[in-house]
Amino acid sequence: MTTIYPFPPQLNYSPYLDDLYGELAHTFTVDRRSPRRSLLALIVGRGPRILHLHFFDAIIQRHNKVATWMRSIAWIALLMFLRWRGVTIVWTVHNALPHECPHPAIATRTVAHVLAQCHAVSVHHHATRTLLMEQYAPQVPIHVIPHGHNVQPFGAMPSRTDARYQLGLPADKPVLLYMGMIRRYKGLETLIEAMALLPHMHLIIAGFAADTDYLSEIHRHTARRINVTIRPRFLPDHEAALYLAACDMLILPYRAITTSGMLVNAQAAGIICVVPNLPPLLEQVRDAVSGFVYPAENSSALAQTIERAMHHPERASIAAHAQRQLAGHTWPQVAQLFTTMFHSVCPPS
Repeated sequence: MTTIYPFPPQLNYSPYLDDLYGELAHTFTVDRRSPRRSLLALIVGRGPRILHLHFFDAIIQRHNKVATWMRSIAWIALLMFLRWRGVTIVWTVHNALPHECPHPAIATRTVAHVLAQCHAVSVHHHATRTLLMEQYAPQVPIHVIPHGHNVQPFGAMPSRTDARYQLGLPADKPVLLYMGMIRRYKGLETLIEAMALLPHMHLIIAGFAADTDYLSEIHRHTARRINVTIRPRFLPDHEAALYLAACDMLILPYRAITTSGMLVNAQAAGIICVVPNLPPLLEQVRDAVSGFVYPAENSSALAQTIERAMHHPERASIAAHAQRQLAGHTWPQVAQLFTTMFHSVCPPS
């Protein structure tokens, strides 16, 4: 049986790998041991072996430019060696470039070399496929495989009344939610500026602060905003369900994005979403059809869009339409697409 070695083997703040490999384990052997043990098995192993890349910028990117160069060269050399050893390399591109990238020129060249070592690549959106083709022209098949979801991504959702009571939120005031990692590329400044134009609404920013310097900046931005609450910590599923049930809509004010698992899961949970007009997001959200769209990094336009969404007469049907368009993207269906891709480059023995 073919063995898949995910890299990284675990993600601390996302269930993506757990959900995907939970399904793929029905068809493949999945080895999610530590990278050192997996590397040894890849090098000395026999039979069909797939190295499935997801994120590798954490082991490459350093503030020191020389260190970043040396790590990038070592990473590419390792991939070349593994390929020579008969390992099939597949990369699911979650980010076209690392977030908060200190050396974008090195990162761009590294991406080009990694693509050259791959047997296949998958992306979540056609826009990402177009970006890779235009920027790198890789000589490797690029498969568009959507981000998967569970039918109830965060478990059972309580009523709005119960959720607001448990969270201590007012029952009669519009509540907006940003939920996800607190990082610079998420564009929270745009949303905070929009709240100055929406004094009758309340915003909750909830999620793990991956960038503590950025969190300090956000605290300074909101110091005089009585209608903004920050809850900077990781939310387990039952708490995430509370926040989503309590809100009138989810706002995702990204500056740049390749894919958004939060958007997929919120839509699957029946939550109205407001997003910027970035190409990958426009494949998931059509304005006033499956959500609401505003010009990216424009706080006044965001405030106007929030008002429009809040008072739109077809809110319920818009949320239902977003749920229906995800019907073919459940984890078992997405896993079958991955299985087809893996078999195309590494036929089962």
